[in-house]
Amino acid sequence: MLIQKKRQVFLALFLCLSLDSYAQCLAQGELHRAAVKRVIDGDTLHLTDGRKVRLVGINTPELDHEHGKHDAFALEAKQRLEVLAGDHIYWQSAQESEDRYGRKLYYLFTKDRASISSQLLSEGLGYRVAVPPNVAYQDCLDKAEYSARQAERGVWQTPKPWQPNSGFALTQSKITSVTYNRGGWWLETEQDLVINIPRYAEQYWHKKDVYFLQGKLVEARGWQYQRKKHQKDRFKSVVLTVKHPQDLRRIEASQ
Repeated sequence: MLIQKKRQVFLALFLCLSLDSYAQCLAQGELHRAAVKRVIDGDTLHLTDGRKVRLVGINTPELDHEHGKHDAFALEAKQRLEVLAGDHIYWQSAQESEDRYGRKLYYLFTKDRASISSQLLSEGLGYRVAVPPNVAYQDCLDKAEYSARQAERGVWQTPKPWQPNSGFALTQSKITSVTYNRGGWWLETEQDLVINIPRYAEQYWHKKDVYFLQGKLVEARGWQYQRKKHQKDRFKSVVLTVKHPQDLRRIEASQ
């Protein structure tokens, strides 16, 4: 009986490890090694040579350094990154290698060439994001997030409803209209929210696929902002910017 129980425990552990391995992305191409100074949050760290690094392909819950009102799983994401990064990380630069804050945009890996972003996603400690042109590894990052979502790990335990706050957002809503102008595509929703696909990102989309979304239920993710007061009288109050088709998907009836 004891042997049988041990076998059951071993099998459960094996299945768990198999799932994590399946969700991982392995590095393609050359990696560079760097020493870690400190981890700031779940998707940002500093290197000893002064570089500030933002992980590509993931957005983790926010830490509130001023008031301590952290998002759920923000501390867990930071602590997990500290473990995964250790003293040294292995990195590849993204195609667009720096953000507007001067941070380096890197894909980070462990010494075993396993993606750190994919590991965080598979544990439910962040959300996959696609910000072109930095869209390498998106397929396996998507699988990593899917595994956490199916198992209701981390942020997927109790998904929070959409809120009209500035910052990263994930929402499910029906598209009521689709229009196009010099600002790109504008997909109005049943909420006080419009989804904007900017013109500079339209190369990643097929026109017919965007218009096809009218009347459909979709899931969208990205960074949103509040319109100015004088605009709110005529338009939806909140604009959610989506730059890649991976981040705007039709929800099938069976889902």
